[in-house]
Amino acid sequence: MNEYDVIIIGAGPGGMTAALYTQRANLKTLMLEKAAPGGKMMTTWEVENYTGLGKVSGFEISEKMFNHTQELGVEYKYGDVTKIIDLGDYKEIHTASNEVYKTKAVIIGTGTVPRGTNAPGEARLTGRGVSWCAICDGAFFKDRDIVVVGGGNSAIEEAIYLTKIVKHITVVNILETLQADAKAVTLAKETNKMDFMLGYEVVSFNGENQLETVTVKHAKTGEVTDIVAEGAFVFIGQVPETSFAKDLGITNKWGYIVTNQKMATAVDGIYGIGDVIEKDLRQIITAASDGSIAAVEVSKYIEKLDKKLS
Repeated sequence: MNEYDVIIIGAGPGGMTAALYTQRANLKTLMLEKAAPGGKMMTTWEVENYTGLGKVSGFEISEKMFNHTQELGVEYKYGDVTKIIDLGDYKEIHTASNEVYKTKAVIIGTGTVPRGTNAPGEARLTGRGVSWCAICDGAFFKDRDIVVVGGGNSAIEEAIYLTKIVKHITVVNILETLQADAKAVTLAKETNKMDFMLGYEVVSFNGENQLETVTVKHAKTGEVTDIVAEGAFVFIGQVPETSFAKDLGITNKWGYIVTNQKMATAVDGIYGIGDVIEKDLRQIITAASDGSIAAVEVSKYIEKLDKKLS
């Protein structure tokens, strides 16, 4: 069995920062990730609020962070974690490929996945006009009309990016106001490429083999409108990736991991960081901060555990 001092699940900004700290503390560290290092940073077009870096792409930050972990010798493996078993002083981590790892401590930084509308046609037309990633799929809709669903920062910032590619964007938001910050809203309106349908919800995504229209309904009046669009990008929130931890009793009713200020969960030796935990602000810089805090606490925890076991 593969044995480690600490296993970090997820190689986003929180996980990679935690790995730097635990590796520097001479803890045998493994970082498991089922996708590319960087998490949602990899598909973020532009970042300008990470202190000291100015305006950079999410890919660039991801690459720099991952290279830093490798320079320090952090072990990195692909792993789709399916279960964590609490054995007291040790934990077992099981993956979809039937690998089993033994560790003294676990740091969970698996982040979130996009929330869907659950409207008819959404699942069927995913990859055929319906998308959750502007950077990944924006180029497919050059000079075409599209819909962006959502009114928060993610929706408006991604819509601004898409204006550089598409012909026109209709922003559909179920609330009557936009939740994005004032700067983002101002920039969006200045593009002169966006219309806003506020107070509308998506009823269905329509088309045979490709998206053709999006049907929306006004939440108050019931007015139904068909928007002609070849693409629809959905940005209406996130769902935490914690299905593998459901039996540990460390999540709230929405699936987010509950931690204290030291990133510790209700289970000794298991910590949560980044977007996957119950918190108010989910940013690259706060995830990195969570990672450093958790790593320092893990070091203290393992020091006490080693004394107990010796």
